[in-house]
Amino acid sequence: MKKWSYLLSGVLIGAVVATASSAFADQIKSLVGEKVAGEYSVKVNGNSLSENAIVVDGKAHVPLRAVTDSLGANLKLDGKTIQISTDSSTDTKTTSLSETDGVIKTEGQYAGWSIVKLEQRKSDLEKYISESENSKEKLNHELEIADKLSKTSVSSSTLAIRESNVAKTKKELDSIESAIAKYKTELEEINKAIASLK
Repeated sequence: MKKWSYLLSGVLIGAVVATASSAFADQIKSLVGEKVAGEYSVKVNGNSLSENAIVVDGKAHVPLRAVTDSLGANLKLDGKTIQISTDSSTDTKTTSLSETDGVIKTEGQYAGWSIVKLEQRKSDLEKYISESENSKEKLNHELEIADKLSKTSVSSSTLAIRESNVAKTKKELDSIESAIAKYKTELEEINKAIASLK
């Protein structure tokens, strides 16, 4: 009799756990494993971004870092929260301040920026450059491995897949190199703007 009660208890507990876990899984919407249905080029204020938007499950997903960089906004990842700030209210307040208050009075992209905002942007750019350099290094390593594998004999379908992957990796590498060049150019401008305040 006890064996039957244990068996029945086990079945009931299993049913409750299975029902609860499937209900929990239904609440979580993830794009992991979803198929990319297409790509869009992205333009911000008429300038094309180096990265494309992708279409997954009927929705376009844009490269957030590239968009915020092109708009001069600050992007911060805080746990599982992405925070974006433009500090536009600070810009309008500081444009009327004098040079002694640490605000650039000259014309150009950084006119009206405070030294604090310039230093923050400089820090962000240095971080982006570092991350991009790391990504570039990893992609170069992947290309080296692919080059070594290309010297082995494989079927024509496997070879075609490898060549396709190498082409994608080279395209991504070009995109990263372009982003690094853009970040370095902006970093030079930021450094000049900071130097003009000191």
